[in-house]
Amino acid sequence: MPVGEDVDPQAEEEKQQAAERDVRMAAVFAAAKRLDATWPLFARGLDPAVETAWLRTRYRMVAVRAAREAVRRDNIEGGLAAAGLLAAFVGVVVVWTKLFWTDWWDLFRAVVATGLFVMLALWAEEGRDNGRFLGGLTDALITAVGVGCFPVAVYVRYADAPAWVVDLKQQGWMSAVQGIGTSTVALLVAMLPVMAGKRLADRWGRTPPTEVLFELLTQILTRLEPGQRGQLAPEARREIIAALGRTASVLRTGMPAVALGGSSLTRAVVRARAVEASNAVTDLQLWIALPSTTSHEDFRARICGLLRTVLTGEYDRLPVRENTPEAIRRAWHARALDGARTLVIAALPVTALFVTYRLGLTLPAPYDTGASVAALTWAIIVVLGRLDPNFSPHLSAARDLTALIPFSRGSNQGR
Repeated sequence: MPVGEDVDPQAEEEKQQAAERDVRMAAVFAAAKRLDATWPLFARGLDPAVETAWLRTRYRMVAVRAAREAVRRDNIEGGLAAAGLLAAFVGVVVVWTKLFWTDWWDLFRAVVATGLFVMLALWAEEGRDNGRFLGGLTDALITAVGVGCFPVAVYVRYADAPAWVVDLKQQGWMSAVQGIGTSTVALLVAMLPVMAGKRLADRWGRTPPTEVLFELLTQILTRLEPGQRGQLAPEARREIIAALGRTASVLRTGMPAVALGGSSLTRAVVRARAVEASNAVTDLQLWIALPSTTSHEDFRARICGLLRTVLTGEYDRLPVRENTPEAIRRAWHARALDGARTLVIAALPVTALFVTYRLGLTLPAPYDTGASVAALTWAIIVVLGRLDPNFSPHLSAARDLTALIPFSRGSNQGR
């Protein structure tokens, strides 16, 4: 550029926007090419009598739409994750300085302890992703310890009795507990809107989640190629099981969008059908976790059939659960494990309160009553949500109905 030549800000902005569009289009093209390349894997499971020309065109079109949706979703999730991390950092700084600040040495110890805790958490998450039982157990324990450090730190910092709790304030390692608890709680609080937004987008989409299901099912097909011994690699098995779990979740939360605008009875029937299809896909995880001599080919046929249903929009052909004795036995085992996990999750707050009281630690009024009510409410909601898949819509409807009834004292005074 010649010296002294003025730079047009608008032209520079347009050039930058054009470059961003080119990058985005390149990402969409690469993703669409990758998704469309899975057609031969899908065609192997087609009935020879099926007209493949129309289905091939439909496959290519959905691949482009799925690629565009995937790139858009990745950009949004990346922005939300960055915003969540920034909010978590700001929250850690504000909360720690307001509640726990004493001197710079304590801050240094809190930062070092938090860094070591993050490294331990990443190691546990890697162990969980690799399918190790102790990795998953360690990951859960680390999360519980991280969250539990915050109430412990707050209680020790501001408690006046008993004496042994007051003595803990002078311990150097309490700054580590404060840093770990504050960081964990701030990260969870900052990421809750991100996770809630993703779940609401799946639940209340205006159209069926065709693109998301297409991407998940093609991902499963690409990982179904057996190794030299005729078995799936452990990493492929874990990825397929995870993709099946995500597929079941999307079916349960996203498929009711086909009934938008219908009657309450229609929406209820569609929701029940979506739950049935979701349970059938969840049962397929056992086919991968506990394979038999013919389960892989049968599994491929099931995935291809579900993918064809997604492509054609014939949602009445969604899978249903099997009624064979073996399938029923496996389903009962899965239900028993799921029910035990639900009971453990429901009992965690009540157990924590019981242990706290047994240790002689009491909350000041009225927080003690509020904590007991919150723990019992949590247990009831978790158990009812497990017993009734439609409990969440029922709870929302009840809350909306009670909001219309002026029974509270405040509403009467406002009239």
